[in-house]
Amino acid sequence: MSLESPLVMIVEDTMDAAQLMQISLRRAGIQDILHAENGRAALDYLEMYTPDVLILDIGMPDMTGWTVLEFIKQKHGDTSFPVIMLTAFDDPANKLIGKLQSRVYRYLTKPFIPDVLIQTVKDAITVSQTRTA
Repeated sequence: MSLESPLVMIVEDTMDAAQLMQISLRRAGIQDILHAENGRAALDYLEMYTPDVLILDIGMPDMTGWTVLEFIKQKHGDTSFPVIMLTAFDDPANKLIGKLQSRVYRYLTKPFIPDVLIQTVKDAITVSQTRTA
């Protein structure tokens, strides 16, 4: 993706949350957004696309976000794009797991504040573009 058109992939099984993220990011000027409704769809997309940033829900019915992250680490290593973990569970155990993962850029809880999500994604895009420059 170019500097002008970063690609953000959202992996979220709750359609309302996914739509709110997409609307918020588009209003902030981020137009290239992919949405995967589950972990399997995310892995399929990652066979075709490399996002600048991945927003990954932890609690999904087919596989957890942590499982998706493990597949990503096996395929892409630790440094190709930042991952923002998103969950409704604000428990210390998930936060600790996130802090221990080298691919996890930030950990956000739902319900998220759109401005915080936007700023986090923009910061992650900057990190991503710095890595690939």
